[in-house]
Amino acid sequence: MTAVFSVAVLIYPGADILDFSGPLEIFSTGPPADKPRTFITTTFSHHNPVKASANAMTLVPDASFTDVESKLEDYDVLVVPGGDPRALKAYLETKEGKEIAALIKKFSELKPRKEQGSRVLQSVCTGTLLLAASGILENRTVTTHHIAYDLLKQMSDEAAGGESHINVVRKRWVDAGTTEAGVRIVNAGGVSSGIDASLWVVEQLAGKEIAEWTAEIVEFERRNQEAGWGV
Repeated sequence: MTAVFSVAVLIYPGADILDFSGPLEIFSTGPPADKPRTFITTTFSHHNPVKASANAMTLVPDASFTDVESKLEDYDVLVVPGGDPRALKAYLETKEGKEIAALIKKFSELKPRKEQGSRVLQSVCTGTLLLAASGILENRTVTTHHIAYDLLKQMSDEAAGGESHINVVRKRWVDAGTTEAGVRIVNAGGVSSGIDASLWVVEQLAGKEIAEWTAEIVEFERRNQEAGWGV
């Protein structure tokens, strides 16, 4: 029996549209007719409706933040989108921002479910700043949008209370390794990089055939990990 992975996609006020819609497109694309569906997606937010990306889009999420937080162990992939770096830093000082950082940390400490065997924490673009604020990036090689490299290092150091020893690299996406609980951390670079990172996650969880099928259906030419912006 093929394992089915539950994907929770966070949306907050000002979240970049492609940061969350790109991964949603990949994880929700149906498999070939003779294959079972591997992923089920759930969008969630503190707000209903929620206005994303400079009020350019208004969405009705599938679930509330409280709903997902209360049964977080039922989700195998958590997608964290980015937004304007300055606004994100300020948002992290609010009650909602602190709850998101706590949710990310909690997810990173959950062992994979037995049937699925894997759990993935995936940030897109400046969503990595939210991971940094949660204090889980220490001693890791990471990436984010190219305008936020220095801020990522600063916020990771702040969360660590000193030198975090993170290595910020210019790559399309990064496999940042696993937590002690076995949760794999994946960072995508800027905006559209989230599609490449999501296809890589699909390949790891569902196999190369499904990942290649998905890329073909959405007519997306995959780029490798080394294809960072400006490289």
